[in-house]
Amino acid sequence: MKNTPEYDYHKMFRRLFIGGAVLLLLAFNYIWLQEYISSNTGVINDYQGEEDILKNRPPAVAGLFYPAAGSPLNAALDTYLEGRVLKSGSAYPRILIVPHAGYKYSALVAASAYKELLPYKGKIRNVILVGPAHKVAFYGVALPSFKSFSTPLGKISVNQEMVNNIAENKDFSIYDLAHKEEHSIEVQLPFLQKVLSKFKIVPMVYGSVSPQVLAEVLAPYLQQPETMVIFSADMSHYLDYDSAKMLDNRTAELIKAGHPEVESHMSCGAIGVNAAVLLAKQYDLAPKLLDSANSGDVTGDKNSVVGYASWIFANNQTKPEPELSAIEKEEKNLQHFADDYGPALMAVVQKSLQDAASGKKYIPENDAFPDIMYNKGASFVTLNKKGRLRGCIGSLVPHNAIVRDVAANAYKAAMEDERFSPLKTEELEDIEAEISLLTDFEPIEFASETDLLSKIRPGKDGIVIRDGSRQGVFLPSVWKELSEKKEFLNHLKIKAGLSPNYWSDTLKAYRFYVVEVK
Repeated sequence: MKNTPEYDYHKMFRRLFIGGAVLLLLAFNYIWLQEYISSNTGVINDYQGEEDILKNRPPAVAGLFYPAAGSPLNAALDTYLEGRVLKSGSAYPRILIVPHAGYKYSALVAASAYKELLPYKGKIRNVILVGPAHKVAFYGVALPSFKSFSTPLGKISVNQEMVNNIAENKDFSIYDLAHKEEHSIEVQLPFLQKVLSKFKIVPMVYGSVSPQVLAEVLAPYLQQPETMVIFSADMSHYLDYDSAKMLDNRTAELIKAGHPEVESHMSCGAIGVNAAVLLAKQYDLAPKLLDSANSGDVTGDKNSVVGYASWIFANNQTKPEPELSAIEKEEKNLQHFADDYGPALMAVVQKSLQDAASGKKYIPENDAFPDIMYNKGASFVTLNKKGRLRGCIGSLVPHNAIVRDVAANAYKAAMEDERFSPLKTEELEDIEAEISLLTDFEPIEFASETDLLSKIRPGKDGIVIRDGSRQGVFLPSVWKELSEKKEFLNHLKIKAGLSPNYWSDTLKAYRFYVVEVK
């Protein structure tokens, strides 16, 4: 007779319990992953535009003219800039002339000019770099098709809009060969990376061209406070030390006197130097010689030397644009994002509304859209029917991929706004949708309700008020209905569940900006 095995029901129950818990955990993780991990770590508020890595111009003279690795280069730049004394006072730099030799010979002279840019870090947004061609002979001025230039310190974006505009002039053209191995532009880039923050460049390499042509094309850009011009030029070549000093002094006198008569034997970059003088006369810019030296001062060999000098051309009356606040910068970035991806986001809204009216919830799949649309973003979706509000739901902070956030808010605006009944299929043709992309919040400091009202900007500010657990939010679009500050604030209090007459010292207010996609 066989023995019947005894089952350990306690152990079996425990295993079933653990297995069920694991399945629940896996299901939770799947939902969480779909909602959050599918988002990129970045936010669309930082969007700067796409850059094609295949159109990058790599360093050509790193390791020859300057250190080839980032850390040694960064340390060398610190050394060159340290101890350089600012000489322009409060004058806003419009033009620089700087040398383009190896850092061993000319970097200290160049640093005296680049240090002048430090007070304007964040204000100078575009740098037009103009240098002579050393490797290729051609007529005119060569512009690049490259979207960026690299150094060991990283990439610098090219202002392609400015390049395309300048290329329309008959003596200017896209010619990458002139840039491929040219050092007169490249040696300036690490200095710019060191002394400026977010900026773009317009590299120009000239062959045979007149200074007048250069100056005429560059002149309009000097009217833009955020744009400056740098001319790359060495001074005399291969004279003995004393003769070089005399000739370089003569060049300095011509520049100071405003005479565009520097000849080619006086400067490797004479065309650019003369163009700088012409521009200075046109805009009443005063040249200031910052530093000068020659290779004999470095090597001790004074039989055959190369001269270097740097100038700043500034105008005390020229003021830079004021520094943008954090949310103003984000608003600008969001506008770029909306310009590039607004139509795709609106298509997501349309799909979400159609699915919602059919009883389904649309969730954009991973990789169904460009990668940048999986960066986190905060959005509101507003629905109007025949000119009247039909639903509005949104997110105040970036917590999900913007493509998913927009899809979810479109569904909620259609089906879950408690002020309205769920959207029906027959209504779709009458619905107009708007997407609002939100910046971060900026606290508003105020001492009283009157003070708060004085700091609110009608038509511009979205406002959030909070007091304890109560919160109210109005998008800037609400100003179309409530144009008076007091009325706007009173209705915002009501939305937060407060009396229109309510006031407390614990109440907090924040502003934000919105970029709309319609």
